[in-house]
Amino acid sequence: MLEKIREMIRRNDLAVLATSHEDRPHCSLMAYMPDNDCSRIYLLTLKDSRKFANISRNPCVSLLIDTRNSHEPREAFKALTISGTCAPEDSPDQESLKQEMVKRHPQVRELAAKPDCVLLVVHIISFLLLDGVSNAHYIELDEQTAK
Repeated sequence: MLEKIREMIRRNDLAVLATSHEDRPHCSLMAYMPDNDCSRIYLLTLKDSRKFANISRNPCVSLLIDTRNSHEPREAFKALTISGTCAPEDSPDQESLKQEMVKRHPQVRELAAKPDCVLLVVHIISFLLLDGVSNAHYIELDEQTAK
């Protein structure tokens, strides 16, 4: 099941990011890029955005990726909820990751060029795949599973 989840993440490139502050949810449609094993997902945002402020206060986030744009009948749609923690990426690869995001998502070129643009990384804790209306699969990642 984990490989099917990874394939769904790789096939898509948009997700809804849910953040919160003081029990007030905030959702944002985001272009994303997974790492090779789909244990991390990269996003771009500005430092003055509500999502960045929320993540700075509460790093727990959720992402929703779905197949509603596929040609499947509605009863076959899949929805993947990803739970994890999010923070600004601080690795030395940060700039090359940002450029890879622009390469995959040309629509974010202007955003990525802004001096206050931040590369965020979601460290995935768990997946919940809803396959159709009632078939659910939950997987919690640990260091063994992520590899």
